[in-house]
Amino acid sequence: HDSENRQVLHTACRDIFSNTPLNLEATFRAKEQLVCLRRFLDDLEQGTIVNHRGESFTTMVQVGIGGSDLGARALYLALKRYRLPDRSARFIANVDPDDAAGVLTNLDLSRTLINVVSKSGTTLETLTNERLVRSALEGAGLDPALHMVSVTGEGSPMDDPKRYRASFHMFDFIGGRYSLTSMVGGVTLGFVLGYNGFVEVLRGAHAVDTVAEERDIHANLPLLMALIGIWNHNFLGYETVAVLPYSQALQRFPAHLQQCDMESNGKSVTRGGHGVNYLTGPIVWGEPGTNGQHAFYQLLHQGTTVVPVEFIGFRQSQYERDLEVSGTTSQEKLVANMLAQSLALAQGRNSENPNRRFAGNRPNSVLITDRLTPYSMGALLALYENKIVFQGFSWNINSFDQEGVQLGKILAIRLPDELAAKNEGNQG
Repeated sequence: HDSENRQVLHTACRDIFSNTPLNLEATFRAKEQLVCLRRFLDDLEQGTIVNHRGESFTTMVQVGIGGSDLGARALYLALKRYRLPDRSARFIANVDPDDAAGVLTNLDLSRTLINVVSKSGTTLETLTNERLVRSALEGAGLDPALHMVSVTGEGSPMDDPKRYRASFHMFDFIGGRYSLTSMVGGVTLGFVLGYNGFVEVLRGAHAVDTVAEERDIHANLPLLMALIGIWNHNFLGYETVAVLPYSQALQRFPAHLQQCDMESNGKSVTRGGHGVNYLTGPIVWGEPGTNGQHAFYQLLHQGTTVVPVEFIGFRQSQYERDLEVSGTTSQEKLVANMLAQSLALAQGRNSENPNRRFAGNRPNSVLITDRLTPYSMGALLALYENKIVFQGFSWNINSFDQEGVQLGKILAIRLPDELAAKNEGNQG
């Protein structure tokens, strides 16, 4: 049967560190875009690219949705600690006009660059929000062409030097939800972190891509995580998985994983076109700890629905602004809470009082490293990307097309067209 036949070469963006890249052409094109990014960032740093008053740009607003928003937003929040002085980013995704209005309110547009991200250059929500932003720039007496850049497919309607100060390319061989390490994430992250900061993200991702090629499962962490997930999902029948980072900086990382996993493995047909007779992708959700402990952990411990949990923690804080209270620092308390929740889920507790009885045997894993940095963030990203891909291979499904998303897009275009025609008829 026909499919979208999407290529799967997001790792080519990280293969730039390999002496033997698996796809020479894809990696060459990724390197070309990195060169363009470096030149753009150097021009910003050296004052070649400035506003009409000769002032530097201090804010970048990324306008996109789905894979053109979630990952870049999640990593920006995760790595704000490492941003350059006087550099920040904001994001507009929802077609809800209040989203754009809330972001643009009290923003100095004269020192703001707008980064519009859409592979086709025709995404409904993105084009609508771009129009809102252009209108805001014009209302402030600014020339949009001097304040806007684009990340898009070559030859798309947005690949236009007359309308954008700079254009970067994204390619058909990289799916949107896997495009974070391409220019989709690179332009905004490079603006905020600097070129070297973004390259560190790529280095971390490449390190885990290499680990994912290990044949020994004990040395292949993403494969091990994938198979544990399959055991919980297919053999034990648990339909969801909670990703619970004990780091406020990772507040939007579960949302990015939600798209990456559920859009990839939310399939009910095998690669051969036959309906599956087993569970495929799980429902993915999560929030940072310890906040979640005071919200939904009651269900995790004593609810009738068993939820496998993947904890993510760090031994050290990012800012290292901490205080010892009652003999321990806040970071030590944070890690202790994570480990305590893991033990409580696994071991439970017997009690003659049924209200205080915990069944235990609730599956969970703990992933811990020293500190959340650009390098470790890249590694964490690639860890989950490879886990998702391994699970798709195991279920014999196509993890890379997204027919369900396309159907929604078609209907989302048709219904507003009918509404517009109705409005025009009423005016007549």
